Amino acid sequence: MRSEYSEEELIRAAQKGSREAFGQLYEMYADRVYRYLLSRMREPAGAEDITAEVFIRAMRALPSYKMKGAPFISWLLRIAHNQAVNYVKRQARRREVPLVETLPTTDDPEEAALRQAMMSEVSQAMEGLTDLQREVLTLRFSADLTLAETAKVMNRKVQAVKFLQHS
Repeated sequence: MRSEYSEEELIRAAQKGSREAFGQLYEMYADRVYRYLLSRMREPAGAEDITAEVFIRAMRALPSYKMKGAPFISWLLRIAHNQAVNYVKRQARRREVPLVETLPTTDDPEEAALRQAMMSEVSQAMEGLTDLQREVLTLRFSADLTLAETAKVMNRKVQAVKFLQHS
């Protein structure tokens, strides 16, 4: 959904209480937040719940949000990261094994098998990375952030993000 207003205009309107402006911000960023969370958690239901929680928290904190030259998505992904960490801690205390949903179904069994094999390989490869490397790849490719946006979210320099991405 493309808005006729800039991100800054939408944020200012939402800070003044415009539900429509906040709704447009949600439409602009919910998918990226969800994909980021899903890639971190690999549990669609949990990622959906936390995505909703991220936007509830963002709406409550929006009046105190200050635009400092960083994209709004960076702020949202920091909230998402913190909520994901809290969720994982809560799940660990509950000692439950989540029921992982499978990838979207397809009528072509060969395509489904190839997709499952590819996801398994990616998941296995990600397990061999450090937490920082996984975070960079998740932000860059699941949340579609640029190097600069990723650096801002991670509170690191762009060069450090590049190094982590390619090492």
